[in-house]
Amino acid sequence: MTTLARHIRHALYRDGLTPTATMASLLLAGAAALPAQAQQDTAQATNTVFEEVVVTARKRAESMYDVPISINVLSETAIDNMGAKDFSDLLGTVPSLTAYQNGPGRTRLSIRGVANGGGNDNDTQNQETVAIYLDEIPISMGAMNPEISLFDLQRVEVLRGPQGTLYGAGSMTGTIRQVTNKPDLAEFGGKFETSLSTIHKGSVGQSYKGLVNVPVIEDTLAVRASAYYVEEGGYIDNILTGEDDLNEATSKGGRVVARWQASDRLIADLSLLHHEYSDGGRPEDLDHTPELTRDYPSFDGYDDEMDIYNLTLDYDLGWAQLVSSTSYFDRTVVNRRSLDLLLISEFPMVTPHELEDTTDSEAYVQEIRLASTYDSPLQWTVGAYADKKDVFYENTFPVPGADAAMGIDSGDFGAPTDNLYYGYDDLTIKTYALFGEAYYNWDKWTLTAGLRYFNWKQEIEYYQSGLLNGGANSDPRPEGKEDGVNPKVNLSYDLGDNSLVYVQAARGFRYGGINGNIPRSVCADELDDVARSGGDTRFFDPDKLWNYEIGTKGATAGGRLQYNLTYFYIDWEDMQTQRSFECGFGFRENVGKATSEGVEVELTARPIDGLTLTVGGTYVDSQLAEDVPNLDADKGDPAPFVADLSLNGSVEYRRPVGNGLDGFIWANAIYTGDRGTEFSKDQPNYRAMDDYTVANLRLGVQSAQWEVSLFADNLFDSRGVTRALRRPPFDPDAEIRVQPRTLGVTGRVYF
Repeated sequence: MTTLARHIRHALYRDGLTPTATMASLLLAGAAALPAQAQQDTAQATNTVFEEVVVTARKRAESMYDVPISINVLSETAIDNMGAKDFSDLLGTVPSLTAYQNGPGRTRLSIRGVANGGGNDNDTQNQETVAIYLDEIPISMGAMNPEISLFDLQRVEVLRGPQGTLYGAGSMTGTIRQVTNKPDLAEFGGKFETSLSTIHKGSVGQSYKGLVNVPVIEDTLAVRASAYYVEEGGYIDNILTGEDDLNEATSKGGRVVARWQASDRLIADLSLLHHEYSDGGRPEDLDHTPELTRDYPSFDGYDDEMDIYNLTLDYDLGWAQLVSSTSYFDRTVVNRRSLDLLLISEFPMVTPHELEDTTDSEAYVQEIRLASTYDSPLQWTVGAYADKKDVFYENTFPVPGADAAMGIDSGDFGAPTDNLYYGYDDLTIKTYALFGEAYYNWDKWTLTAGLRYFNWKQEIEYYQSGLLNGGANSDPRPEGKEDGVNPKVNLSYDLGDNSLVYVQAARGFRYGGINGNIPRSVCADELDDVARSGGDTRFFDPDKLWNYEIGTKGATAGGRLQYNLTYFYIDWEDMQTQRSFECGFGFRENVGKATSEGVEVELTARPIDGLTLTVGGTYVDSQLAEDVPNLDADKGDPAPFVADLSLNGSVEYRRPVGNGLDGFIWANAIYTGDRGTEFSKDQPNYRAMDDYTVANLRLGVQSAQWEVSLFADNLFDSRGVTRALRRPPFDPDAEIRVQPRTLGVTGRVYF
């Protein structure tokens, strides 16, 4: 194998790619056959405006323009330009990607308007509609998706539309893949980055990030290690306690990856990741206090600690690539919430204190798959998946001195001393699946078909107690189970010059679950209403949708214009919807149908050397397809937290400024349209969220060894609302807003 061929293979594996016959094998064969001068001439001849973007959306390395699905790819440079710290910072820049946000670490994602409102962040029965992966590791978790630092990422792939064939139930409407840089077996190198910023009407933030890549044994063993420490400024003041910038936060962590090239055929990657996050309070701005302030005394900070271990083995069989991924995931979250409004109105004799929820999760995940690599019009991927998840959720409402002040004994209600409520969920989930996807090429046509069989079981034990529960109960629940198949079919036509058009039908689904007990002592009337209507508060079933789309993607004008256009229509049945009782409890049920129809547009133009223009946007009409009396909603009511129109655009210009330096300027603007918090404006907790625009700017200079840039996030200091709140007597009217204007400087050194 020539030096060039070896480095091509190393580059593919460094980026986490599995070479295929149509890419790696042909590249390697061609490189090996060319003399050195011919190799150099070929490289220069292929250095056109068009930039080949390689993705692994179908769990094999392919050009993005050969994959007939709607994909948005954010490169490491794009992530750096945005100053994105975690995946939630990407919201608004990716058409169709939206979220229901309760603050950092409490984000529930949605794609293509498939959303139906809120619910308890910590609910162990939250079933995600968008899967999140870190390389081969599924890390999504209902409404508390971990926001790991995006440092040392090679790219982020956002796969829109159901991905259930290859990625399972959590990918009902799409999948986000965070692809890390892998150890380089040949080159020593590294990077250090630091940033200093200040928030308008807020405090100062700073960050330190570094990585190093060390070939321990050249071409055989390498280690790549990265670490980060970030202090984020705050901007919410408590005018009651005098505390300023209470939502300041700290995140820190690191990742170590060892790569062993055991032979020309076998590569082993062992990775360890640790992440910690902690903040001083939710960024909630109360309506009855001045802007960016609040006045309740309880502490509602959030703590998150997580460890992820993974071993990936990649073996080249010659005719197929065999991949095994084994993961262990351990996470502890402490999520606090103020209930001061409830205590002040109902129990004025006690000193307010926050609700404290702790969720301990651990999961074992195994996937093994085989992907064809031989030169044939028929290519396929088959595999098996299994996981086991144990989740223990403790829900406590400790109010120091409550027993004495109220003249009660919490023990009489089955709860610890001074706990107005105490409960837990003890949950075990076991899943296995068999999946396959194949595509066949003839002439310019490609037919793709996929199928996944899944089998899911859940066991849960509930305990609930305390004065607010009306006493203790531990109503047993039988095992929940579900199995079935998830199909997909896709037909595409090659238009030539890296362009294609396709049509697709794919089914998305998510698992059902088991609701906790609702105490009759405090909710009898509402429980009787449900029983009279034939409802059941104990269980909820899986919901499912069919996604139909037609799209085109490609590059024209020698690569100076790249495009991705998609029309989609979604038919969603048996929606899992949270129903809230006035007594303070609630349950999840399957009610109603909805449709979502829309268009996604992404354009990238390079009219002259050094200038890149991008435009993206989504128009989506997501609404109920029938009346839903349980939600006081009617056919045609729009989905909550989904803007009908969202737009984004950016401009980047780079040019040499002398002495080996390049100067650059990057600017973008993100528009988010009107939204509401409920399906119907007639619902008592409905709140409108107006449209808003956020602009960002970054400019600087760079060389091959270093970079310095100045940035302004939210340049015009928008107060756009990302989430509005109302649920008396538990939550006062409040908003979570876009972070105020943030100015800063970033420096990077490469070695």
